[in-house]
Amino acid sequence: MLTLDKAAVHRLIIVMRWLPALAAAAYLATVAVLGPELVRDVGWDTDASGPLVLAERLRGSGPVYIPHYGEWTSLWWLLATRTLPWHAQLWEATGYAFAVTAAVLLGWSMTRVAGRWAGPTAAAAALVVGPFALRSLMTVALHVTNSFTAAVLGGALLLLTRTRSWPLALAVGLLAGANAASDPLLWIAGIVPFAIAAALLARTTRRIDVALRAAITLAVSTVSAVATNLLMHGLGYHVIGLSVGLAPLHDLPANTVHLGRMVALLGGANYALPGGYPQEPLRALLALLVLSAVVAPVVAAVKLTVRRAEPTTRAYACYWGSATILLGIIFVITPNAAALGPDSANYLLTLVLAGAAGVALLAAKSRRGQFAVALAVATVGAINIAGIANGHAQIYASNPLRTYEPPLVRLLERKGMTRGYAGYWDAQNITWQSGMRLLIAPVQRCAARLCPYNFFTIRSWYEPHPGPTFLILDASNRFIAAAPGFVAGATATYRLGPLTVYLFDYDITRHIRLSAT
Repeated sequence: MLTLDKAAVHRLIIVMRWLPALAAAAYLATVAVLGPELVRDVGWDTDASGPLVLAERLRGSGPVYIPHYGEWTSLWWLLATRTLPWHAQLWEATGYAFAVTAAVLLGWSMTRVAGRWAGPTAAAAALVVGPFALRSLMTVALHVTNSFTAAVLGGALLLLTRTRSWPLALAVGLLAGANAASDPLLWIAGIVPFAIAAALLARTTRRIDVALRAAITLAVSTVSAVATNLLMHGLGYHVIGLSVGLAPLHDLPANTVHLGRMVALLGGANYALPGGYPQEPLRALLALLVLSAVVAPVVAAVKLTVRRAEPTTRAYACYWGSATILLGIIFVITPNAAALGPDSANYLLTLVLAGAAGVALLAAKSRRGQFAVALAVATVGAINIAGIANGHAQIYASNPLRTYEPPLVRLLERKGMTRGYAGYWDAQNITWQSGMRLLIAPVQRCAARLCPYNFFTIRSWYEPHPGPTFLILDASNRFIAAAPGFVAGATATYRLGPLTVYLFDYDITRHIRLSAT
């Protein structure tokens, strides 16, 4: 019979407790190895490559159009670094750098709230996300500033009782306000939860200085957000396509189910996209673990409040608990998430941090709880590492553009053409993947003519320029459903798989109808 001496048992216990850190290290190693291919895959998503192309080409004139939310701080970063010789690689690494930094901030905060085990465990749990969520974190374009700023606000909440620094309160407010102007979802994901938790902290500690510094952060956040929007709109930047409303009551049950699917997708259990993964019953187990983690911050907030835990710990739990509740409510009662489909999981990236904080808080003082959480985090990490290695984070692997972009670039360069037009799903992504050798502006059909498709564009792209141009139509997505009549005057036509390329010896902007500015 196999027996273990006490020293061996002790070592086994230590290893078991620190399984999350080992899982996170393996996960980061996997991302490091596959990172270049993951980044290239994300670049085929025009929603991700559009901001990069806009920043690279933002040297023209006229209004600038950005869809849905401003992304001002991301744009500032891109513009501030675009003169660097290696800026493209820097831009592509920025998104995941934000995600890792947010996990580190969470770990730092949790160490101070709940001890040395809770900090690394929470950081690890925040890192081992599912393949779809990892894809989102690999770019600056898909709400990653929300979770980063939420981590900053969580750390600032702890420091309210540990430092009397007014400049720190001011700096956090400036950052939060600028990012809230960039992405209004931050009000729900971070700023309002900070206000709730800070009010609780000030009340339980009975410290006026805590309330005053929190009030400064919130006031500066509001002023900073308003000023940022006024500045950018005054400079000619326009946010289009953003609508906020309430979903009809009969849609709420379906929206709730959609919320559950998106939470599971964040953690790696795909019940939302074709070709679900991983195989059952692992997928059901993973979904159960992830859904339990998302509920954990709410349970922790209630438990620590009822037990009258130390004020800072209680406030920190309420911060993540309220963020979870508010994000869930907004997700369900508005129609935007259901209309967006699987991509609406990006609205919930902050829940990754909240869930990580919640499970660490609940297990911090229980040896059995620590073992259970450690095993759960390691299980999630192992499943998601396998999913990433199997290519589940690369959803554009079968995109025909990946096959036909190299011969398309060679054809147009051989013909001496660099400027052209295409549908939204082919314009900026081909531009970026070609290394900016092609400059393609997005267009759409407007009756017999074309019109700009004003997502990540500047008006000067559609003003006449000397030289030849081209038009690309893509049968795989039919964004431009049919060729406009003027293609009859093309000097040549080529077929590359689903792509039809029309070449013209003049600038076809004469056929593009511009609306009044």
